[in-house]
Amino acid sequence: MARGKYFADKKTPISVIIRIFLVLLLIFSVAFFLWSVMKYNEIMESKTEKEEYIAELNNDIDRLEYLVEAPLDDAYKIRVAREKLGMCFPDEIIYHTELD
Repeated sequence: MARGKYFADKKTPISVIIRIFLVLLLIFSVAFFLWSVMKYNEIMESKTEKEEYIAELNNDIDRLEYLVEAPLDDAYKIRVAREKLGMCFPDEIIYHTELD
């Protein structure tokens, strides 16, 4: 008889409030976990994009350092005249295409 007393399903107001609180806490926990996972994925995607951008900038830096450190010989002067000034030798034949 004492056993039934402890295991009886009593619906006291405090037990109902505690159950409601626990259900709300569980729902909040699941929602917060899902939001955290989505935020983590966004941050990782942003990190990947920024790492790719940094790699591109490093490539640009390497190319520019090469140009700065290149000796000022005749080949360099010819390359600058062709690329930057659009010049060519008098005996060269120039072909223009629409691909540019």
